[in-house]
Amino acid sequence: MAAGRLVDFIKEPGITRELLGPRNKLILVIGGPDTGKTTLIECIADLLAEHQEVGVVDLDMGQSHIGMPTTIAWGKIKGVFKDWSDIRTEDFYFTGTLSPPGNLVPALVGAKLITEKALFFCQKVIVDTTGLIAEPAGRVLKQYKIDILSPDIILALERAKELGHILDSYTLQKFPLVYRLSVPMQVELKSIAGRAQYRALRFKSYFTNARTHEVSYEDMGIRFTREPIQFSTSELKDTVVSFRDVRNRDLALGIVEGLNVRHKKLVILSPINPDVKFSTLLFGMTKITLQKN
Repeated sequence: MAAGRLVDFIKEPGITRELLGPRNKLILVIGGPDTGKTTLIECIADLLAEHQEVGVVDLDMGQSHIGMPTTIAWGKIKGVFKDWSDIRTEDFYFTGTLSPPGNLVPALVGAKLITEKALFFCQKVIVDTTGLIAEPAGRVLKQYKIDILSPDIILALERAKELGHILDSYTLQKFPLVYRLSVPMQVELKSIAGRAQYRALRFKSYFTNARTHEVSYEDMGIRFTREPIQFSTSELKDTVVSFRDVRNRDLALGIVEGLNVRHKKLVILSPINPDVKFSTLLFGMTKITLQKN
C-alpha cells in the first residue's frame, strides 16, 4: 500500500514530466527516519531507468544499501529496479562514522565528491539522505547539502510538516523544485536494535573473506576523520579504517586487530587484495566487533 501511494505520487503528470525532463538530472530525497525514502527511491528508479542509465547515491552511512556502513557510495541501475543487492558499488567515500553529528564535514565532502562521479557517468542521479532532520545539525546538514549538491528536484517525505525548518526558506525560490509528500501510514518503523542488527550483518558479509594484513605505519600517510587517537592497542583495536591509493581514492575498509609497536606495524583485517597498492590509511571514529557464527 505504501509503495502504491508513492508510485501514484511520482506518476502525477506534472511530477513525471519534471522527473523525466532532460534538464533535471539530480533528484534529492529527504525525510526523517522511517518515512519511506527507500521505497520512494525504488519507485523513481523504476520510472527513470526505463529510459536511461540511472545513478543512485547513498548518503545514509548508518543504514546504507549501497556500499558499507561508514561510507557514502553510488551504483548504477539500468532497466527495471530489482533489488538493492544487485547494485554494484561503483565508488565510495569513507566518512568513518555511522551518523553525521560531530562529523558533518566528511559527510558533506563525501556527498559532493560521490555525487559528482555519479553525474559524470549517468544521465539521471537520485540521492538518498540520512534521516537526520532535527535541530540544529539536521537543518544545517540538509540545507548545506542542498547548497553544495544543487539538486534540480527535491522530494520530501514528512508526517506533520516537520521539514518546515529545512524547506520553508525555499518557498519563493524557482530552484530547486520542491515537492512535499505525506508519509504513508503503512510505512514500517524500524527499531534501534533492528538497525544495529542490519549494520552488523552488512559488516559480517563484507569481511567474510577478509584476511589479516600487517601494515607498516611508518611507510604510509596516516589520517583521522576527527581528532587523532593515540597509537596504542587499547585505542586502536576494532577501529574501522579505509585504505586509500595515491589518488586519495578509497579502496577497501579494514578493522584494526592489533598493534606491533616494536616493528611499527598495524594488524588489520581487510578484504583488500594484497597486491593492491595503497598510500594512506584513514582512521574513522567507529569501532565494530564482528558477529561470530
